[in-house]
Amino acid sequence: MLAFWLYISYNQVDNIILSSFNKLKMIENVLKNIGLNEKEIDVYLTNLELGAQPASTIARRVKIPRNTTRFILDKLVEKGVIEKSKRANTQLYSPEEPKNLINLLESRRVDLNADIDDKITQLNGVMAELESRFRPTSTKPKVTFYEGDDGLKKVYEDTLKSSETIRSLASFEGMHGALPDYFKNYYKRRVENKINIRSIHPDTPLARERTKHDKKEGRESRLVPPKEYNFTPEIQFYDNKIVITSWKEKLGILIESHEVYEAMAALFELAWKEASHAAGQI
Repeated sequence: MLAFWLYISYNQVDNIILSSFNKLKMIENVLKNIGLNEKEIDVYLTNLELGAQPASTIARRVKIPRNTTRFILDKLVEKGVIEKSKRANTQLYSPEEPKNLINLLESRRVDLNADIDDKITQLNGVMAELESRFRPTSTKPKVTFYEGDDGLKKVYEDTLKSSETIRSLASFEGMHGALPDYFKNYYKRRVENKINIRSIHPDTPLARERTKHDKKEGRESRLVPPKEYNFTPEIQFYDNKIVITSWKEKLGILIESHEVYEAMAALFELAWKEASHAAGQI
């Protein structure tokens, strides 16, 4: 009888090991299909499990030289699956939420016009396993910088995860001038995600044209006199986050801080009330 139960137990252990191995291979195949190579997959999955870490810690885990690991991590930052931030004098690498992989593919749909749907289906197939490995980063305040067109898109992709109405001060000229093709698809996806926005804009011909689409694009707009209130950078507030986007300098800054968010949200509400009076002066 003991031999029988040992046989059953060993078989169960073997099945568990085989199941874990098969899940890992499935994840690796899907990640390879969306453009990651073997070393990038190894580093990404390790970062997913460890959470925010310096390159040296991840290098020890994957047994790859630190400089090589840092190079791979920076490539993953460029690809949008990992983000880079600084705490004190230490540079940290943190995994994006696994579901953000799908948002990133969605954002590339316009550019690639390829087999995105198939890749999203594959990602959904392994999403539960990816999320089980994901270790969210600390809730301490954090500032993350993004550069270039891809960085600006990544900042905007984060807004598609908002659980509340977004507040925004924005220039349509700045937005559409920097990423002319991106916003056609973005507005549609934001509405599909049932995320509304309240925004203040300088009163320009383009702003007046865009506000005609407010209802369809889930937006409530207020226009202010451009001579007194002209600005091109955009500031957005949602979910304890403040996003500052400099379209001219191709720079995105994401601040995660409850205290700063509360203060900036209060200032926005003051500006929102004043914007209704300023609109009457146009």
